[in-house]
Amino acid sequence: MEENNQLNMNDVEQISEKSEENILIEESNQETASFEKINTNEIIDDNLPLEIAQEEDAVVINSPEPSDVAENKKGFKFFILFIATALIITAFTTFGYFAGKNQSVGNKNHSLDLTPKPTDTAQYTADAVYEIVNKSVVGIAVYDSKEIKGYASGVIYSEDGYIITNDHIYADVPGAKFKIYTFDGKVYSAKYIAGDTRSDLAVLKVDESGFYPATFGNSDELKYGEEVVAIGRPNDATASSSITGGYISFLNRRVSNTTSYASRLIQTDSAINPGSSGGALVNMYGQVVGITSSKLVGSEYEGVGYAIPTTTVKLIVEELIEHGSVVSRAKLGISYTEINEVTAEINGTDVMGLLVAEVTEASPLYGKISKGDIITEINGKKISKGDMVLDIIEESKPGDTVELTVYISKNGSTKTYSAALVQAESESSYKSELASNNETGGGTFDFPYGY
Repeated sequence: MEENNQLNMNDVEQISEKSEENILIEESNQETASFEKINTNEIIDDNLPLEIAQEEDAVVINSPEPSDVAENKKGFKFFILFIATALIITAFTTFGYFAGKNQSVGNKNHSLDLTPKPTDTAQYTADAVYEIVNKSVVGIAVYDSKEIKGYASGVIYSEDGYIITNDHIYADVPGAKFKIYTFDGKVYSAKYIAGDTRSDLAVLKVDESGFYPATFGNSDELKYGEEVVAIGRPNDATASSSITGGYISFLNRRVSNTTSYASRLIQTDSAINPGSSGGALVNMYGQVVGITSSKLVGSEYEGVGYAIPTTTVKLIVEELIEHGSVVSRAKLGISYTEINEVTAEINGTDVMGLLVAEVTEASPLYGKISKGDIITEINGKKISKGDMVLDIIEESKPGDTVELTVYISKNGSTKTYSAALVQAESESSYKSELASNNETGGGTFDFPYGY
């Protein structure tokens, strides 16, 4: 009995030990359930998430728990959503920037349409023309930090505040500032945009809108003897505009201005007084056909006024607004004196044309012709007047080629040259810097002599 009891007790202990061992094995199996071991003789780091750890011939793959996988997927989706949102925002921002930039550039492109003269409308009376155009004519006060320097006139070019006037009105006023006076008594500050000395045109800008732009007609349609009126503010920019009447006296008359360049202008007997510079020359259909320059001063002139044709205004003003200067104008790069029939006879020669006074380094003729040579033909046409050359060059662009026949004075030979026209530099009378000893006085402006 004792042996049996002892045997049974041993069996119980063995069973108990086996049970404990099984429990330990099961717990161990639970702890290692997430591992697949190959060659368990090596110890592998089981803390590497989503990686394959390899040590010689031992490999352990650590698989995340299902909750970790879900969390990782959620984070990845959030990351993708964040990147996509950022790309969309960037795309719209970039598009908006370039769209705005293009719109800004487009705003500079103010083209001028020259309206044909009506064929089925009767001409207006002078008072009706005044009522039509008066809203588009402004007074301009030119001043510096100390005082008013002078008055001028201007014509509204666009609804958003571009104004045409003359370039010479600020010639003697370094750092000039401008006040604009409209027909309804309002006063605006204006800034200088650009000017061109040769054409005597300039553009100012008021940073407002709602203005009344003038209707610009085609000056090429004007006729000798046609009735016109001049509207401007001859004595005081703050006063109402005045009107004077007259006729077209001459078309396309070349008149030298402050640059000594002979520009084609409209001549009229309409009174254009000092202070009227930059005003409107208007036909009897209410169309502005020219920008007036003050009366040409001199005892030998009486009842003679000049205006810049709208065909010139269109070309110059569009480029001043778009580029800040005139960029399409060509030149030959020489200065000359005209030799006509009379001067040729006086000088004892039968050679007529352009007597060369200077050839600039920028000229395509530099080093080919010299002072004293005579240009006798241009594009196969004999030169009888200097206007012929100016007409051809003004209708050309930089890079266009002209053919010139030149009489060489040194040896009496004749040579022909092909010359590619160069760009004529655009200059303005505006000076942005104040002069330290500027003592110029006030007054109104005369053309072409400034004050």
